Amino acid sequence: MNTELGWISLLPSLLAIVFAILTRRVVWALLGGVLLAHVLLFMPAFGTGLQSGVISLGEVLIAPSNQLIWGFTLAIGALFGVLERGGTFGHFVTALQQKQWVPNRRRARLFTWILGVLVFIESNVSIMTSGTTSRPVYDRLGISRQKLAYIIDSTCAPVCILIPLNAWGAFNLGLIGNQGVSDPISTLVAAIGLNFYAIIALFLALFVAWSGWAFGPMRAFEQQAQQRYEAEPHHHATDAVNRGAVATVIISLVTMVLMVPVMLWYTGDGSMIAGKGMLSVFVAIIVALVIAIIGSVITLRTSAKLIISAILRGAWKILPLAIILWMAIALGDATRTLGSGEYLAGVLNASLPVWLLPALIFLLSALTAFAIGSSWGTFAIMLPLAIPLAVGLDLPVALFVGASLAGGIFGDHSSPISDTTIIASLASGSEHIDHVRTQLPYAFLAAALATIAYLIAGLMVSG
Repeated sequence: MNTELGWISLLPSLLAIVFAILTRRVVWALLGGVLLAHVLLFMPAFGTGLQSGVISLGEVLIAPSNQLIWGFTLAIGALFGVLERGGTFGHFVTALQQKQWVPNRRRARLFTWILGVLVFIESNVSIMTSGTTSRPVYDRLGISRQKLAYIIDSTCAPVCILIPLNAWGAFNLGLIGNQGVSDPISTLVAAIGLNFYAIIALFLALFVAWSGWAFGPMRAFEQQAQQRYEAEPHHHATDAVNRGAVATVIISLVTMVLMVPVMLWYTGDGSMIAGKGMLSVFVAIIVALVIAIIGSVITLRTSAKLIISAILRGAWKILPLAIILWMAIALGDATRTLGSGEYLAGVLNASLPVWLLPALIFLLSALTAFAIGSSWGTFAIMLPLAIPLAVGLDLPVALFVGASLAGGIFGDHSSPISDTTIIASLASGSEHIDHVRTQLPYAFLAAALATIAYLIAGLMVSG
């Protein structure tokens, strides 16, 4: 098996990204990447490589560790299916308009940003909650779904990494602790303020939400949404609002958020840090689904037939996402076996000036995350390399941890094969590649500013 192929190990991910952007066929692009990765692993035995690729797809699909991912994905589709088709969401949106909470575009964008920040327990939950809740409001006010996708994508992962009382924090604490750091918690907390990309991306999204600033491909989609809005007749929301239906939406979503830390505490035997993240999220979504079903039946007399139809349609609607996630996970596993991350990290040359190292760590981490589409996979690759480097050079460990985490968040935020990017497209109702194209200019701007910040930080610690 070939596991040290150098730059060739990057081809499966890079070609998958390019093919997905050019053809818009994300599933086929990822499938091709998986098969190519396994062909490279076993070359020149082409047939053996293809067979290995097919087997790996089956193994990923039935792996016990992935079952909760499929369950979580389908369950959240069912939840929002019940809220939408059951009718409670319609009353909720009407109430928002009648109470003048989101009477204009600025308020709508700020509402989305605030909602994305508040639901900080898990990135995909944050995206689905803020995206699905905001989408009908954006459609009514003439804001593009691509702008919605950008705002929710720019709040989910950045907030989750900046507030580590979740599965993200537990995962990174384990990685930091395994490197012999004496106080992992203090190091992770200190690294939060040095995660320049996450901070800049979050506040750039706030500026965009406040101002409506659009540049690059985003401008065209905003103009199209504005033209559609001006061409359609409008009326103020005067429909009667069922308060019970509104309460159903609020209670189900709030319960979903609050149940996650409760389950983390329960599964961690009194420690949220030690809790089981995916299980906690899955249970929280199921509880929210039950509340949504009961609330729909009680307040709107929704029939059992409609509830079942809403569950099935909601799950079916999100099934393409589950397939894409399946392919993305298989591709990530293959690229890790190929040693793609290790090759990129190996580009690091210790003979470079010390002040360049934080920025270089960030850029290598960002490139790795963009190529493999996984922030957690990037953390697992970069932290074991960055921490010993900082210790060996007697430099602040927290700065190198922050740079590694920041690069991982860039990839999670911008890579076409990242699960959060994919889910943001689904939750907003945007074409996936349209979301990628419109978001990248903002992501690159935040990355450029973060690079400058790491250069300044490097000069300060090396002086």
